[in-house]
Amino acid sequence: MAEERLLCRLADIPDGGARGLLRRGNDDQVFALRQGQEVFVWLNDCPHNHRPLEYMQDQFLSADGQHIVCYAHSAHFDSRSGYCYAGPCAGRNLTPVRSRMEAGAVWIPAELPTIFD
Repeated sequence: MAEERLLCRLADIPDGGARGLLRRGNDDQVFALRQGQEVFVWLNDCPHNHRPLEYMQDQFLSADGQHIVCYAHSAHFDSRSGYCYAGPCAGRNLTPVRSRMEAGAVWIPAELPTIFD
């Protein structure tokens, strides 16, 4: 098994919400979205212009919590697949970070994926 690191506890992410994690400088490197017992982890990088998605810390979702929004240019992404269905990067995807749950903890690879265009 590849080297992994603990990202957070499931309880650290509000159900139906998202949380930025692995802070570097002013930005979180990744964000995790929780839907019940499922967690989806993404690089905090909009494929449109490679900037963080949130307008303020932990604000990654639309007002109704149904999809991910890049607040810089209003790109909208499916919360389960990361597919951009509206906005300047329509047809592109967020970069997923492989994750797994074990005993209430979320684990990710020790090295984050690289962004390819």
